[in-house]
Amino acid sequence: MRRLRTFLVFSQTGTIAATAKSLHQSSASVSVQLKLLEEELGGSLFHRTNKSISLTTLGHRLLPLAEQMMKLRDEILALNSPSPASGKITIGVINSALIDVLPPILQKLKIESPGLDIRIMAGISPSLFSQVKDGVLDAAIITKPPISITTDLLIRPLYTDPFLLIMAKNTPYTQLANVLESQPYIAFDRSTWVGQKVDSFLQKLSIKAHVAMELDSQDAIISLIKHGIGVSIMPIQLDSDCMHDPDLQFIPISGLNREVVFVEKRNHPQAHLTHKLFDEHLKV
Repeated sequence: MRRLRTFLVFSQTGTIAATAKSLHQSSASVSVQLKLLEEELGGSLFHRTNKSISLTTLGHRLLPLAEQMMKLRDEILALNSPSPASGKITIGVINSALIDVLPPILQKLKIESPGLDIRIMAGISPSLFSQVKDGVLDAAIITKPPISITTDLLIRPLYTDPFLLIMAKNTPYTQLANVLESQPYIAFDRSTWVGQKVDSFLQKLSIKAHVAMELDSQDAIISLIKHGIGVSIMPIQLDSDCMHDPDLQFIPISGLNREVVFVEKRNHPQAHLTHKLFDEHLKV
């Protein structure tokens, strides 16, 4: 549905930049969504020239069907929503989701449900998880807790990010161990589950990284890498703006992923609002 929405907006605006502005996304993200839609349909939707982009026959055939699909989706979602949501909820969010995922959702909610007051608390996953358990937060978007943690909380999947080795463009790459043992390593905060997962992964491979510093900010780590300060391993969304930075290179790490989940207490007082947020705006 996200790809169809992007296609419809693009057919109206006519440019990647205007579509990105309308959807509150990056131009790179819009391009990726349109490319994935073409791959899924097995054909080109656009005639591309140096001066313009126009719909192909396939694109023209898709247009009315996509409009019907979006209309039906809106009608289905409205079946159990006789009135806009209203009330107050407090949501905890990890920084990566706060930057890449939440802004367009909050923008849409502001228009659709002006009576819904959402307070956002940023933090690291272990802290946010504890605050949900203690009732300080109504819900949180966090890294999936380790299996060793038992809880009666309701945990629902949102999306999965791959872990990538991130280096400056001019940093030579041969093998993961060679890079991490020869370059200053910027570790993601090892008090977080992401940091602990990377640490455990490196220990399993007997890789002894030279930790130069330890931070809990993805943006700060990426900025340091761009300036040649070191390398790092972090989970990154594949449609994130940084993936298109010409000063960076990203090496996939096979078998290492970060699951992001929506966590809340069962049957808490604001469950009707958090369920609406998840079901209508977060669930893929």
